[in-house]
Amino acid sequence: MQTRNYTNKSIWLTVMVVLLLSSCNKKFANIFDRNGKNLVVNDVSFDYLSSKAKIDYKSKEQNVSGTANIRIASDSVIWVSLSPALGIEAARVMVTKDSISFIDKINKVYGIYDYLTLSHQLGFNVGYDLIENVIVGNLIYPYEREKILKNAESYAYDQQFGQFYFQNQIGVKSMKLENIQVTDTLTKNTISVNYGDFQLVAEEIFPFLINAKLNYADETLEPVRVDIEYKQTTIEEKPLRFPFNIPQRYERK
Repeated sequence: MQTRNYTNKSIWLTVMVVLLLSSCNKKFANIFDRNGKNLVVNDVSFDYLSSKAKIDYKSKEQNVSGTANIRIASDSVIWVSLSPALGIEAARVMVTKDSISFIDKINKVYGIYDYLTLSHQLGFNVGYDLIENVIVGNLIYPYEREKILKNAESYAYDQQFGQFYFQNQIGVKSMKLENIQVTDTLTKNTISVNYGDFQLVAEEIFPFLINAKLNYADETLEPVRVDIEYKQTTIEEKPLRFPFNIPQRYERK
């Protein structure tokens, strides 16, 4: 009888281990498409998107905090209207595929920057796709069968594109990008972005908290921080307007 009890316990333990391993393997397999090539991540899909958010920007030169109205036409235009206090618009920003423009209504100046100039000023390569993907919490580059490390909370994998090294973390529960760190291997400067407070927006999973930080390899330079807390986000069915008119009396900065 003792032998049979021991045998029965061994069988049940073996069955439990097999079931647990099978369920883990099945869950791990389900993060890929049927071809086993593409990581299935809950990227936000939309044509037009509008949001209201609280934005805090901090650098050595500036500290800006206020409410922002954000409009996006996917893969085309990002428009931001910033009101620091009392609901009075202080600045407007237009991001397109080839440039970033701003209007400073307080100081009556404006600026237009191509990405090469902006990247040089920031010490980090910046482009439209990077900005839009960071704002909505999508992967910057799709998964291409890189080695994945799995723990209880995330799937992690690294990518190398040119001089940039990407470290991605996908949440096990959210199946969303929850953290990304991008390192410029030439300058050693890094951008890290954390995402949280995921909410459902028209069947799309959207991060309502974004914390981004640009760290410089030169420790004498202070990091740049941008924190975004979305208050409201809507995926729009109809095209949005992106008004951006520079008054003639404004000076170019």
